[in-house]
Amino acid sequence: MDNPSMYNDFAVKQSASNMNNFMSSMGYRKNSIKVDSLSKIKKGQKRVSTTFSIYPGPLFTIDSISYLFSDEMKRSLGSDLLQNESLKKNTPFSYSAIDVEISRLTERFQNNGYYKITKEDIIAEVDTSSPALLNAGMDVFSHAVQLRKAALKSLQPTVSIQFRLRDGRDSTHLHYYRIGKIDIYPDLQPEFGDTLMVSNEADSSGIRIHSMLNSFDERFIRENILLKSGGIFNRDDYNRTLNNFNRLGSWQNINMISETDEINKLVHYTLRMQPAKRQFFSIDLEGSSIINTSQMVQVGTGRVGLANNFTLRNRNIGKKAIQLENNLRTGIEFNNFKKILSGEISLTNRLTFPRMVAPVSDKLKSYFQQARTVVSADISYIDRFQFFKLNTFNTYWGYEWKPNPATTWQFRPLNFEYTRFTPDSLFLQSIRDFPLLLYTYNNGLIIGMNALYNRNLTPNNSRKTSLLKVYAEESGLATGALLGSLTDPGKALTNLYRFVKMDVEFKHIITHQNSSLHFRAFAGGGIALPTGSRKGQVTLPFFKSYIAGGPNSMRGWSIRKLGIGSNIFYDTVANGRFNDKYADMQLEANLEFRFNLFPFYGFWMRGAVFTDIGNIWFRNDLDGTLKNAGFRLNQLGKDIAVASGLGARVDFNYFLLRFDLGFPVKDPRYGPDNRGNQNIERFYAKSSGGWFVDNVWNKPTFQFAIGYPF
Repeated sequence: MDNPSMYNDFAVKQSASNMNNFMSSMGYRKNSIKVDSLSKIKKGQKRVSTTFSIYPGPLFTIDSISYLFSDEMKRSLGSDLLQNESLKKNTPFSYSAIDVEISRLTERFQNNGYYKITKEDIIAEVDTSSPALLNAGMDVFSHAVQLRKAALKSLQPTVSIQFRLRDGRDSTHLHYYRIGKIDIYPDLQPEFGDTLMVSNEADSSGIRIHSMLNSFDERFIRENILLKSGGIFNRDDYNRTLNNFNRLGSWQNINMISETDEINKLVHYTLRMQPAKRQFFSIDLEGSSIINTSQMVQVGTGRVGLANNFTLRNRNIGKKAIQLENNLRTGIEFNNFKKILSGEISLTNRLTFPRMVAPVSDKLKSYFQQARTVVSADISYIDRFQFFKLNTFNTYWGYEWKPNPATTWQFRPLNFEYTRFTPDSLFLQSIRDFPLLLYTYNNGLIIGMNALYNRNLTPNNSRKTSLLKVYAEESGLATGALLGSLTDPGKALTNLYRFVKMDVEFKHIITHQNSSLHFRAFAGGGIALPTGSRKGQVTLPFFKSYIAGGPNSMRGWSIRKLGIGSNIFYDTVANGRFNDKYADMQLEANLEFRFNLFPFYGFWMRGAVFTDIGNIWFRNDLDGTLKNAGFRLNQLGKDIAVASGLGARVDFNYFLLRFDLGFPVKDPRYGPDNRGNQNIERFYAKSSGGWFVDNVWNKPTFQFAIGYPF
C-alpha cells in the first residue's frame, strides 16, 4: 500500500470489544481478548501491525429453564409453555436463542388476549452461581463437597435461565382484552375525507359495514374478517385479516385503527379501505435473446426477441373482488436484427376467485389459508417460418394457497392442452431425409393434472436463503387406462400423450453487503408411456420436454443447442439447419457470484462470474437410433457439459438488463469417435469429453435478457 489508512487505536479497542461481546453471546462468557500492536518502519512510513489473540475459555451450557409468570398468565399460554425449540437443557448458552424465546413468549401472550404486551416487558435472568454454598447451616464436610463440585463446575460451567416480567412496566400491559366493535368502511373515496356514515345494525358477529357506494358484497367482506367480536384478542387473527384484504388486490389503501376501552377491557376496530381503480390497462415491452413464454422458449429459433404485452384487468367482478385478466401478447425472433425467423401471438384469459371454489365443507376449506381459485383459457399461434406452424389451446381449473408465510401450493386437478403441429416446406424435406424427427414433432393432446410446491427453508435468516421448488405433472394416466381403445390411430384420442414428469429445484443464496453468492441445482425427468398410436420407446411431447442453453440455462450455448448427451445427430442432420434439441431428462447446477461495480446515473452497474454444469438426455437411445443420447450413469462424466463466463448487469431498480458471455469449457459433443464425413468431423477432437476444444471453448456465446437467470 502506497497510501495506507491512519492507525486508529479506538477502532482497535472497539474491535476487541466486539469480539468479546460476540464470544459471550455464543456461550463463552469467560473469554478474553489480548491485543498486541507492533510499530515498524517500511517504505519510509511508520506502520503498525495488530494481532488479536482470542482465549475463549469454557463453554457455558444450559442447566435449567424456568418461567416466573403468574398462574393466570401461565394458563393463558397453555400446557405446552415449555415446548420451545430455541432453548434446551445441556445445549450451549446463546443470547440469540434467548431473544428467540422472548419473541415466542411475546407472540403467545399476544395471541391469548394480552393486547399491549411487548418484548420489552419480558426479561431473562441468567444465574451462574452455586446456591448451595450460601447455606450457613451446612456442616464442614458438606461444604467441602460443594466446594469440590463448584471447582469442577468452573471447568464445565452451566447457567440457569429465568424468564419473568420486567419490573416497573405499565400495568395495563398485563391486562386481558377481548374484541369489541368492528366497523368496516369498504369503499371510502379521497373526497370523503374523514367523513364516516352513521352505523348500520351489526350482525351476529358484531361487524358493522358502512358502505358509501355499495361497491362490495357485505357477506364477502365479513368472510374475510377473522376477528370475532366478544372473542379474546389474537394478534394472528388481526394480521391475517389485514393480509386477506391486501392479497385481494381490490384496494389501494387499507388502514385498520384500534381503540381500547380500559374500563371494559375491549379493543374496538375501524377498518378504512380505499378501492383501487376497477379497470386497469397496461402495455409492456420485453427484449431478450429469447422470448420467455413457455411455448416460445420451446419452439422459437432466433437469437434475439422482442415482445409486446397488452393487459386489461377488472379487479372487482360481482362485488366480490373476483379478477378477470385478459392478456394479448405479440412477439418476434430474429437473427442479428436482420432476418425474422419466427413470430408469436397469444391470448390469455384468466378468472381468479379470492377463495377456494370446491365441493368440500367449510371446515376443510379453512385449512387452505389465502386460497385462490384460478380458471384460465389460453390460445396461441407460433409460426416458425418455412419450418412449421404451431396452434395451441390450453385451459385449466386450479387452486393456489399458502398454509404458512414460507410455503405456497398450486394444484390444477384439471388441465387440458391441445397442440396442432403443421409442418412447412423445409421441415417436410427434413422428415423425408431423416424420419427420426417424427419422434419429437407431432400433434399433442394432454388431459391430466399438475402440482407445484414452493418452500422457503430459511424464512428467519436474512443472510442465507434456501428455496425449494417441486413440480409434478401427468397426462393420460387415468384417461388412457380407461379409454385405451380410443388412442388407436384415427380414433378420438389418437393424439393423447401419456406421461409423468417431475422437477426438483434447489437454490441457496448467501448475501453480503456488496455481493452475493447464488447456487442452483435442478433435476428433472419424465417417463412417456405408449398408446394405441404411439408405440415403442416413446418420448415426452416436445412442448413438455427439457431444453438446455440460452440466457437462463447453460450459457455457453444458444437456446436448445446443447445435448442430447454427447449425440450429434441433430447437429449434423440437414447440415445442422434444424438442430433444436428436446429430451426426457435434465441435470443442471449453476454457481454465480454477483457483486456491485459502480453507480451509473443513479442506477447500479453490477458484475458477475458464473459456472454452469449440466446436460439433457433421453431415457434410452430410442431403439439404438440415437447413440449416446440415452442417460447412462457410467457415461455421466463424459456427457456433462461445463460453461464458465462473466456478465454485466444494469440495475434500473424496476427492471434489470443482463449481458453474459458464456464460454463452452467442456462440450461433450466433441470426441475422437466423430469420423466418417466432413459434416461429422466438425465435432472431432483428440480427447474424449470435450474439454477445452481448440477454436471452440474460447469462442463465447453472447446472452442478453431482462432479469436474473435464477
